[in-house]
This record gives sequence, structure tokens and C-alpha cells, in this order.
Amino acid sequence: MKAAVYRGPGAFAVEEIEAPEPGPGELLARVDACGVCGTDVKKIEKGLLSGPRVFGHEIAATVTKLGPGTTRFREGDRVVLHHHVPCGSCFYCAQRIYAQCETYKRNGTTAGFEPSGGGMAEYVRAMDWIVERGAIPIPDGVKPEEAAFVEPVNTCLKAVRAAGVAPGMSVLVVGQGPIGSILMQLARVAGASVMVTDGMPDRLELARELGADHAFDVREADVPREVRALTGGRGADRVLLAAMGQAPIDQAIEATRPGGAVMVFAATAPGEIAEVDFGRLAAAEKQLLTSYSASVDVQEEAARLVFTREVRVAELVSHVLPLDEAPRAVALSQRPAPGVRKIVLRGGAA
Repeated sequence: MKAAVYRGPGAFAVEEIEAPEPGPGELLARVDACGVCGTDVKKIEKGLLSGPRVFGHEIAATVTKLGPGTTRFREGDRVVLHHHVPCGSCFYCAQRIYAQCETYKRNGTTAGFEPSGGGMAEYVRAMDWIVERGAIPIPDGVKPEEAAFVEPVNTCLKAVRAAGVAPGMSVLVVGQGPIGSILMQLARVAGASVMVTDGMPDRLELARELGADHAFDVREADVPREVRALTGGRGADRVLLAAMGQAPIDQAIEATRPGGAVMVFAATAPGEIAEVDFGRLAAAEKQLLTSYSASVDVQEEAARLVFTREVRVAELVSHVLPLDEAPRAVALSQRPAPGVRKIVLRGGAA
């Protein structure tokens, strides 16, 4: 089969490799769509992991073969495959900090080599614990490109809930790339009024179409001042940070009201550093929160939001490319540009 294989920094290309075979309790699925995630892009760009690996973990697929004893699905079923599932019984699972569970850290979907997601391939193998607890049936009428958003929507829903977003709150989302747009929509689902920022007019326009109450161009607006003007002079109750860098961090903290909280969502790789004036942060009793990866607690709700289109994800897709163009897909995702939002790879070759 064909797969986009990462072999180290600067070495990422489509190759012919052996198709995986499912073992007991496992399944093999044809990849119908795989979203290109910013976390995987960072791993490829910065060489954060050793090669060879096949990345891609935002997977919508069709079951093609069942391993011995696999009964939960049948050949032809369409499924979303999560790549991580926690054990449910360790210290971290008891605290519901699932991403720190050692079982969760074991990647359970692979196209070969060290398990690393495997969605950037024609076929992917799901291991037994994924089949049992990390695979979700896709309803009729849901396109593969939409279903592939279940995992990123899960991660965003986890963050919105961890931030304590509630009805009547004012929320600022910094950055309106695909993740920022999902965070914005989820904050609205939670009952908040939502303001957003970005430096690209097309992203701001889409944010308005998808429900943002106010959208500020960071190139022109004094965002903290605008936010305070809309919130009785206080600032936002919650700020969700979907962009990294010193300027977004400064903007987020300054726009947060005293006693409010900033959720740092965008930092997923070592070395993403910004300075924070803790004197101003602590004196105003502002909280700095973080969230990473998905949660089994919101797995079904995230799927429902995508499948019912309560969270609109189809509009976030700007490019659907064949697997043969995986290097181009990653290159497009590396540098934000007008007209570039979510990149999705379709299974198979051109």
C-alpha cells in the first residue's frame, strides 16, 4: 500500500510499504479521510520523534478486515478511530487527567513502524483496546471529511469544559484557524457570547458566519480595549488561546478580566516559549490553564456535535488532497495563509 512516511527532519515522502494485518481483537480499515493536525506537522517539521513513522490521527475509515475474535464491527462499517484510550484505573485516570495515563500514551492505531496514528496511509490497523473503546460508528449522511473532525473537536471540547465556560460568560478566542474556529463554536454551544481575533480577513469573515458575536483584526484593533468596551470595562471571563507566540499571550492576558482565566491550548511541542509577567497575573488573580489531547469523558458528545452538525466543520476544510500529495498538505499546514484552513487527505492515491 501507499503511505506518507516520516524518516526524520526533512525526510517525509509517499512510499510503498507493507499493508498491516489485524491481530486478535483488532481491525483493518481503509482510510477514507485523515485531517492534517498541527501537532503532527510540528513533529515532522521539527523532527521531534525518530523515524520511520506514519503519522495521522484524525481518522475516518471503512472496516475491511477483522482480526480473530473481533465482533464489535463488521466489514463495510464506517468508523472514526481515536488513537489513544486510557486504562481507566490508574492514578491519572482517577483524576480524569487521561492524557497523562501510561496506557493512553500508547498509540493504538498504526500503518506500520512505530505506532503513530497511521492515518496518512491507504490502510490503518486499530489495536484491540481501540476497537473496544476508541472506535465510533459513523452515521449515514456524514461525509468522511466531517467525521475526521471528531478527534479535534473532542480535544477542543475538553479544553472548553476545563476552562469552565458557562452560559452568560464572555469569551475571547485568540486565533481563528481550524482549532480556534472549533473553540469559538463550542463556547457558543456552552452558552457564552464569543469574540474572536485573527489577522486574516477571510478567517474573520468565516468566524462571523459561524456565529462569532464580534471579530477583531489584530492588525488594526486594540483587542484588550475592544474587549473591555464590550464587557463593562472588565475584560473577558475566559480567553481561549488558539495561537502561540509572545503577542497572542500578551493579548490574551491583558484582555482577561481580574479573576478570569486564560486557557493555553496551542502549545503542543517543547520550546514554545513566551514571557509572562506573573506580577500582573497574580495581583489580578488571573488563572493560567492548559489542556492537551482528548478525553473519553466527552468522546460521545464530541461525535454527536460533529455528526449532527451542531458544530459546523465542513466549512473549515479548505483543501481535500489525495494521499500522494501528503508532503504538499503538510507544507500548506506549516504556514498560515489566506485561503488555507484545514487540510484533509483522502484515502488512496491520486
